[in-house]
Amino acid sequence: MTPLVPAADAPLAGATVVISLGVAAVYLFVGRRIAEREVSRNARLASYQLALWWGGLGVSGVLGSVELALALANAYPFALALTLSLVGYLLAVAFLWGLVGFLVFVYTGRYHLIELTTLYGAFYVMIVYYYLAQAPYAVGFHAGAPTLLYAQPGLFWLAVPIVLILLGPVIVGGILYLSLLRRTHDRGTRSRIWLVGGGILLWFAIDLFIPDSSGSWSLVRSVIQVLPGMMSLIAFYPPAWAQRRFGLSPARPVPDASPSAPADPPAGPGARL
Repeated sequence: MTPLVPAADAPLAGATVVISLGVAAVYLFVGRRIAEREVSRNARLASYQLALWWGGLGVSGVLGSVELALALANAYPFALALTLSLVGYLLAVAFLWGLVGFLVFVYTGRYHLIELTTLYGAFYVMIVYYYLAQAPYAVGFHAGAPTLLYAQPGLFWLAVPIVLILLGPVIVGGILYLSLLRRTHDRGTRSRIWLVGGGILLWFAIDLFIPDSSGSWSLVRSVIQVLPGMMSLIAFYPPAWAQRRFGLSPARPVPDASPSAPADPPAGPGARL
């Protein structure tokens, strides 16, 4: 049987498995720590949504490492590859839902769960249809990772809305999140907004602009993307040097408003961070 991973690529692929698991562990740690934060009752779901983003990236990294390890062992049949691809798409949609949900809540003070869940449910259906319409038929190896091979070209009319839904809400949400800077003069709150919002946009900038044309570049991109995760961790759990440098303090829970109190203005003083 012909090896799925060429012999010349095997050493780099093996190193990628180990390093990718390390990167995934960092993401999982960041997600767990964010989920453990003490927050007000009405902001609890938003905190879990942000944790889902970073933790989901960690689970996705573990899944990718398992796929690559199976490919190295030449034990990655097409049926399993297709199954794990569909699972991976579902996972990606889930943590994108979490990220956008967090951004929406912080900016508006409301969750809009029905609208967002409908949007991302439809998004997953679009992704599955897009890839199945290309008639995947086998597993190959490209840019340092196992990948499905397709018999048909992609559907351009569907690729455009997929890209728009993938990037549009995150980019717009990240920019609106950073716009909260003008609503507060507190140094610590401003630093937290910069670290969290800037880190999210930085993650996507790295993903978009660092090429994945080879296994080496893909690995470099994954390692650099640890930085945005650490920015979010520092924002909520600042070490002593960050407290001195950025005026940060550990985020404290905000008391819930009473039922008779007026609704908060959209992200007024940044208290929902």
